[in-house]
Amino acid sequence: MKTLPRFSLLPRIQDIFFIALFFAVLLLGNRMLNLDGDLPRHLVMGKYILQTGSVPATELFIYPYLGRHYVTHEWLADVVYYGIYKFVGLKGIVLFSAFALASTFYLIYQSVTTRFQNRLGAFFLVGWGALATSLNWVTRPHLISMLFLSIWLIWADKLRRGEKISIWIFPAFMLLWSNTHGIFIAGILVLFAYAVGWLVDLVLDDASVNKQAGKNLWLVLILSILVSVLNPGGIGSWKSIFGFVNNQYLMSRMLEANPPNFQMPEMRVLLGLIVISIFLLAIKKERISSGQGLLLAGFTAMTLIAFRNIHLYGIVAPFVLAETISTFNSIPLLFRLESNLHRIESQINGFFWVIVSTLVLGMLVLSSAAASKLYQFDPEKFPVGAVAWLKENPQAGKMFNYLNWGGYITFNLYPEQLAFTDSVADITGEITMKYETVIDLLPGWENIFQQYDIEWVLIPSDSNLAATLTDELQWKVLYEDETSVILRK
Repeated sequence: MKTLPRFSLLPRIQDIFFIALFFAVLLLGNRMLNLDGDLPRHLVMGKYILQTGSVPATELFIYPYLGRHYVTHEWLADVVYYGIYKFVGLKGIVLFSAFALASTFYLIYQSVTTRFQNRLGAFFLVGWGALATSLNWVTRPHLISMLFLSIWLIWADKLRRGEKISIWIFPAFMLLWSNTHGIFIAGILVLFAYAVGWLVDLVLDDASVNKQAGKNLWLVLILSILVSVLNPGGIGSWKSIFGFVNNQYLMSRMLEANPPNFQMPEMRVLLGLIVISIFLLAIKKERISSGQGLLLAGFTAMTLIAFRNIHLYGIVAPFVLAETISTFNSIPLLFRLESNLHRIESQINGFFWVIVSTLVLGMLVLSSAAASKLYQFDPEKFPVGAVAWLKENPQAGKMFNYLNWGGYITFNLYPEQLAFTDSVADITGEITMKYETVIDLLPGWENIFQQYDIEWVLIPSDSNLAATLTDELQWKVLYEDETSVILRK
């Protein structure tokens, strides 16, 4: 009779890491749902696509832009999110987010430990990276892109090192990615860094460079760029993304588009990761490849320009820096610890703990009434009461609304009611500028009301605009609670 190996049922470090990240997302789930107003917009877009069987090419949900060209470059993610919501509600969205994030760093950790056999060092680096990305943990499609980036990095690194991997897997995956989220461009940047780095290494040391690997990198880069336009937006996806990030007005209005402020305590984790990367590179006896250097430098620069990119840097930096931790394998104590861990974990195979933890935590959340109450749109962050009132008392005429509530309003009231603006639709800044003029009561705000024939508003109850409309212009209060107020002319 065969007996199980002594340690076969123990979880590996990577399993513990997966469970810890999964559980952390469950704890942060309510915050992630309510951090901004994007999720409801994604849900209503996914609902529209599933109901009509088509991906819209024009704006549908805010009336100032109605019929204007719009690139729905996240259409597949929107469909996935709405499909989950339709069957299991918002707690399903939280579970999906937990699995995506836990899988992202599980894969990175598994890849670097397989290559460099330094579990403690990898846990330190990848854990730090995960902690840094937590600053950008929100239930939006970019979580899918984080998972895709981890997979892409592992594949691209194999291609860079000349390992056996199919060239065609890259354009096939890029086809999926470019129809899922705009961060597919990060995958192109990874290949570009490796391809240019190969050229640099070729110039510096022609004899030691794998020429076939370089040819494959350039071929895959070209194929991936070509395939990336095979989506409903076509080349418009590239144009809209670069147009958006280069719009100085919109970027100046977005907190996450600003450089990280290292005076803020929560930003110290990013600062620490950048500092430790410099230290690890400085003590490494052999230099990293030019491609890895360009990759790390590029994503570091992107994060220093706009901390919204921290969720990319937190994946790329540990992956590149993992090579530097092999330096510590020569320390006797660490070597013995690593040897013991390797001996134990070599007896453990498969994905038992990943599968079991996902199923157990998933069933607990899905069957829990407490989870249903916890994972909801917060009435203190969204106009939950006001929208419920509007469902019973629909209002005629055009409305003005608080920007961050636009998606929530549309998700609940479309197609009967269109919003004035939301947190996703504007990529030119035109309507955001008008919104800002009104909400801040800047000169000319009343002209905007006249221009769009606005007859009622749904805005924060403590806003200056609400006070001005009621006290000075005698607009009627139709509904009011601690979060929002509905006023009519």
